[in-house]
This record gives sequence, C-alpha cells and structure tokens, in this order.
Amino acid sequence: MHFANDSGVGQGTGRHLEHACASLQDAAVELEAVLATLPGDEQADLHEAIGSIMETLQLIASAHSRLEPPIAAD
Repeated sequence: MHFANDSGVGQGTGRHLEHACASLQDAAVELEAVLATLPGDEQADLHEAIGSIMETLQLIASAHSRLEPPIAAD
C-alpha cells in the first residue's frame, strides 16, 4: 500500500468521495422512482437497497469529514 504525504492527495480523495456521494444519491433517486411503480408486495428489495445506499452515504460523509483539516478556533 502506498501512502503519500502530499496535502493534495487528501483533496483528491475528498473529490472522489464527493463524486461517490453524488452517484449514490442519483442511484437512490432512480430507485425511488422505480419503487413508486411497483406493487406494495414487490417493494421490499428496493427499500433495502435504498437503506443500504443511505448507510453508505453516512459512512462516506464520516470518512470525508476525517479528511478535512480541523477548523481553528478564533
């Protein structure tokens, strides 16, 4: 595994995480649109998929917050 000490690496990773979040949010919106067209008894798998996306978004947000430098107190 390679670790870089360049501060730009964290910014690049942050952009990748932001892109991943946007893609996941788009996927959730698409799944919700499909969900609206399904009968109630066929919605369980999509509900589970949407829940998994939401959990993943929370994990990505947590990882992203650890990449950001702490804000200095005035």
